[in-house]
Amino acid sequence: MIKSMTGYGRGRFQSGLFACSVEIKSVNHRFLDLHLRIPPELSDLEFKVKRWLQDGIKRGRIDLTLSVEKNEAIGFSYNPALVRAYLGIWERLQREHKLEGTLDPMQLLRIPGIFNVEPLALEEEKRQEVEAGIAEAIRTALAELDLMKIQEGQTLRSDSLSRLATIEENTRQIRALTKGALAAYQERLLGRLHELLANTQIDQNRLLQEAAFYVERSDITEEVTRLASHVGQTRALLDSENEVGKTLDFLLQEMNREANTILSKSTGLTGSGLEIANHAIQVKTEVEKIREQAQNVE
Repeated sequence: MIKSMTGYGRGRFQSGLFACSVEIKSVNHRFLDLHLRIPPELSDLEFKVKRWLQDGIKRGRIDLTLSVEKNEAIGFSYNPALVRAYLGIWERLQREHKLEGTLDPMQLLRIPGIFNVEPLALEEEKRQEVEAGIAEAIRTALAELDLMKIQEGQTLRSDSLSRLATIEENTRQIRALTKGALAAYQERLLGRLHELLANTQIDQNRLLQEAAFYVERSDITEEVTRLASHVGQTRALLDSENEVGKTLDFLLQEMNREANTILSKSTGLTGSGLEIANHAIQVKTEVEKIREQAQNVE
């Protein structure tokens, strides 16, 4: 089951001791990139929060915001010296710059450091309860995030399977066109060489060897076989329960490489060569579209 790296989850925990809420946002990233916004008074939990996230997420940029809401069970204090300092600055600005108006008390309360939670005043048992509540809120947010990632992943899977079917059909057409094309190419090449060398003494065996060499350089059987194999591997990967993002990206790179080689070799084939090239271009187009989707697969 593939998952998208894009999602959102929210969790909340409330008890008689405290209340907290957690928001987790995830977007695509090559690796796991964690960004945490945790209240300073709970900064000692940062390592544990990262570990909880790493247990549930493999790749993506993760933004987690943890907020603790006021509850009388937890002590809150304010810094009167800081309040006086801000008020003093405001009065000075009014005098020196002749500013009018009054200071909004609500804006003052939003200044960092004015109010602080006092977790150190909690007993160890209550401290553990706070930590367990935060862990529960994070689990809830992760579950909601995971559900959204799975739902979007199913959309990505359906689109990729549809495009894989198109790639598979074009590969089948290339294989069918290849049959007989090399023999015809060799026959035309020998005829052309005989015309050019009509009045020249040359070993016929050597002529056949040279013709065979150029024909072999235009043989795309191996590339078509590998391309078909990669299609099967990719389809199986989309049904895998494991992390698939990096492996999927590798397979798509290989499919694109095989299509490029087919295009390069088919230039030597006349007649069916143009049709083969058109099918190879279709393969490259569909592979690129899947690669765009795969950038968001975990």
